[in-house]
Amino acid sequence: MKIEIKDANKHLASYIIMPEEEAKYILVACHGFRGGKENSGQLFEFAKKLNNIGIGVCAFDFSGCGESLGKFEDITLSRQVSDLKLVVDYLDNKYKLPIILLGRSFGGSTILAAYDTDNIVGYILWSTPVLLKETFSTIFKDDYLKLKNGSSVKINDDGDEFNLNPQLVQDFYNHDFILYLSNIEQKPVLVVHGLNDDVVDPKNAMIIKNYIKDCRLCLIKDADHRFANKEEEREEITLKWLKEKLNAIR
Repeated sequence: MKIEIKDANKHLASYIIMPEEEAKYILVACHGFRGGKENSGQLFEFAKKLNNIGIGVCAFDFSGCGESLGKFEDITLSRQVSDLKLVVDYLDNKYKLPIILLGRSFGGSTILAAYDTDNIVGYILWSTPVLLKETFSTIFKDDYLKLKNGSSVKINDDGDEFNLNPQLVQDFYNHDFILYLSNIEQKPVLVVHGLNDDVVDPKNAMIIKNYIKDCRLCLIKDADHRFANKEEEREEITLKWLKEKLNAIR
């Protein structure tokens, strides 16, 4: 089912994919930087697998991405946190089921920065940075300093150009990921990261592991940031972890 989750300021294009049998949980999937809710078409098969173990799925486009309203160039972590809160509140009110959060890359950063409430019962982090300043300064190089100093920039990424406003980088200084990790240290967390990730250094995964009591860390040999040709392995690890944790995280 394709819907809009919205309030006075946000219109978030979303898919809600529920199992035929009664769902016991809902998993909210948060895409990465410049990504989209379909995850390059991989969402739907993965959602079927989740439905088969009693988990409904909600995937949405953050503001300014995909089919959601807004300008991508205005992206900030705080804006994405606000988007996620709107989605979680909608699902909580409509379905009243425990919620599992899954984030890819910057979407993983978002779920950590969002908030911890009783209805969030687990976290899944794929290729997730917690060292945002270090990660994005490596990605943007000289443009990072321009953004930090208040200038907008045009980024060229493999021939694809997009604009960014300085609020993206300036907002990083409003977030404390050590605090966020400490806030969820009692919740189960799965971290899956590629050892060949040259976008988000695998040491980010180790930092998460060090702060979370119930954390399973899976470092995948020969996997890059996008898990090219390793997507199925990442999904199988995730499904296995969910099956093991379902009874424990009720």
